[in-house]
Amino acid sequence: MKSNSQVPQKLGKYFLIAGILQLVWGLVPSASKTVISEIPIELYIAIRWTISGAIFAGFLYFTKSWKKIANKDLTLVCLLGILGYGFASLGTLYGLKIGGVTNFALMGALGPVISSITAIFILNEKPLKLFWLALPVSIIGLFLLVFGKYQISTFEVAWTSAVLILIAYVLEAFVFVFSKRFKSKMGVAQYLMITQIATAAFHWVLQLTVFHQTGEVANLSVAGISGLLFVSIVACVLGYAILYWLLNHIDGHRLALFDGFHTLSAVICGYILFSEIITPLMIVGGILILSGLIAGNLPRHATEEIPE
Repeated sequence: MKSNSQVPQKLGKYFLIAGILQLVWGLVPSASKTVISEIPIELYIAIRWTISGAIFAGFLYFTKSWKKIANKDLTLVCLLGILGYGFASLGTLYGLKIGGVTNFALMGALGPVISSITAIFILNEKPLKLFWLALPVSIIGLFLLVFGKYQISTFEVAWTSAVLILIAYVLEAFVFVFSKRFKSKMGVAQYLMITQIATAAFHWVLQLTVFHQTGEVANLSVAGISGLLFVSIVACVLGYAILYWLLNHIDGHRLALFDGFHTLSAVICGYILFSEIITPLMIVGGILILSGLIAGNLPRHATEEIPE
């Protein structure tokens, strides 16, 4: 058991890293919007997961840190990647394209709620009772957010964007929480490499058989290429590596709290870079979602034990 003074200090370090990570990650929706304004979403997904997966593969090769795993585990991790990254990327990016950066960012505040619930049920984590009281607050915030979006577009746009993003976050949550189940069998880099390469391979098969969009890469401008590289390297490699490392030190449902910083950062970027409109209802909805998330993840007693 850690001493009372050591625990808050050590947790504080991890919380600071989590906060900085999410602030940087808040730039991703704006970068992605730039890219998908120049090339199709399906092609963008194939390229970005190829780049990030190749970086992880190179890291494993040079560090010789690949662990031999059973074919069953390899298959399961590949399927998790295709579902959690492949299909989820379609949901998040089409939700972003339809609803815009600001709407996407405010909706993104529901992501940690979904991740928290998934972690609680699958990993048997023990949240405070307040978490279950805070959950309805977040749901009310979602409805207000949709109505706020309706004020500047239509119900069809608002609900379509909301549903796509919600489905995507459910799929991503499974990849996030199931990673703990494979912790003893492979390292974080190997887990992420397998999920991302599997996702990339799946989407390249779709490119060759269904979409045939590869020639549109030539449409990328300097800004588009920069956005693509930022998302592929900073978010999909460094961001995910740090996130899964933090999962060793912070419970999944508590780590999800820091997605609120991601939301705030992304909203500011959408407002500044794309002059997107934010209605009062959208602001209230976002505040309720974030408030519910914070209330449901308030720190436990300072004597809690933290993992090494």
